[in-house]
Amino acid sequence: MSAIDPQRYEMIKVSVSDGIATLVLSNPARKNAVNRQMHTELERIWDDIDADDDVRVAILTGDAGTFCAGTDLGGQQKQNNEGRRGRPRTRPARRIFWNMLDCEKPIIAKVRGYAYGLGVNLALACDLVYAAESAKLCDSHVKHGIAPGDGGAALWPLLIGFHRAKELILTGDPIGGRKAADIGLINYALPDDELDGAVDAMARKLADGPPLAISYGKLSVNTMLKQMMAGAFETSLAYDQLTLYTQDHKEGANAFMEKRKPKFTGS
Repeated sequence: MSAIDPQRYEMIKVSVSDGIATLVLSNPARKNAVNRQMHTELERIWDDIDADDDVRVAILTGDAGTFCAGTDLGGQQKQNNEGRRGRPRTRPARRIFWNMLDCEKPIIAKVRGYAYGLGVNLALACDLVYAAESAKLCDSHVKHGIAPGDGGAALWPLLIGFHRAKELILTGDPIGGRKAADIGLINYALPDDELDGAVDAMARKLADGPPLAISYGKLSVNTMLKQMMAGAFETSLAYDQLTLYTQDHKEGANAFMEKRKPKFTGS
């Protein structure tokens, strides 16, 4: 029986069966956008996965046919309108991504629908990424007047090269699952009706493999990954927080919530 207590999680549905933990991001009314509660749960869940000897592999996916639309801009808009208090906080974002990279169990992302902003970078921080061909992947920070944080400024160039990464990060344009696979951003893009079977087969293969060798293989590769991305990640976190205090971000969040085109002024 798994040692993970699903009752500890409100915004992530947790189930464990035969060595495989399935983690479902669940805020379906907002396309599984990450609010503060879900963010806190994402920070700690990887420690629980690591501590559970019954878990050998984790699958990260989203509820109601979509992965994650990014940060919940309703919460951002509320903070913008009320005035942000206290110092900018970078530790929570750092904890999510470092905990994912340091988790000794392999993590598979299963992506349907939207994977935007924080959502797409959560997927890319996983060890393997499978997506439906119809999925849309996008580092959408710039669309909302925010500098690219959440690890994207480091992960995207390492995965697809600097020029492609800059084009997608600076425009915030989405790409489909098939293109994402073709350029090496993810492992596989599959027809929707084949996605579950492919992810389940890989999870089973990893769960039946030698757990210590698999864990240490992941950690060895991620040691190099962390070294390569550390500087860009820390810089992007700082710029991300800086732009949250700008008029452009207020405009970007308001425009998104009002379903209109933003008018950015560079202030």
